[in-house]
Amino acid sequence: MVSSIIAVSSLYIFKNRYTLKGVFFQTLSLEDKAIEEFAKAIESNPEDAYAYYQSGLIYKERRAFDKAEDVYEKLLKIFPEHPDANYDLGYVYREKKLYDKAITQYKKALEINPENIYANYDLGYIYKETGQYEDALSQYEKVLKIDSAYPYALWDIGLIYKELGMKDKAKEQFKLYHKMTDCSLVRFWNCLK
Repeated sequence: MVSSIIAVSSLYIFKNRYTLKGVFFQTLSLEDKAIEEFAKAIESNPEDAYAYYQSGLIYKERRAFDKAEDVYEKLLKIFPEHPDANYDLGYVYREKKLYDKAITQYKKALEINPENIYANYDLGYIYKETGQYEDALSQYEKVLKIDSAYPYALWDIGLIYKELGMKDKAKEQFKLYHKMTDCSLVRFWNCLK
């Protein structure tokens, strides 16, 4: 029995050695080494979704968005329902200001997980940035149903009210933001100018 467990464990470790080494290097914040190992993992197993995802994550965190986009697109060809890769690719598109692509990707992430607060918020953010204020408000309401104190949504709603000339509603929203986040009033007063 023990020898069977050791044999299975050894086989697993051998089969996933590059991915495991990549995780090890990633844990030590040696991202270049981690990327090298994840690349070896993908080469030895082209369907290693974990290695793809972790590589994309490193590139995304480095703001190497073209590389992250490439990795996430390859991953989603293999595993189209990967919830985190769908969100992260949307984020990459958002940062590249490819808003139509980002919206499509966020909607895909939300089909998989409607409670993904980040995809919900980012979708609202894009609507706000593109002047689609009603859509943004609607999206932020979804965010606040998931987390009633989500600070970015609370703040952005105030910005939208301010943009729409609804100063009293904006003031109330900023007060709510500060009540929920317990932040300093400096930012609050600067926003109302």
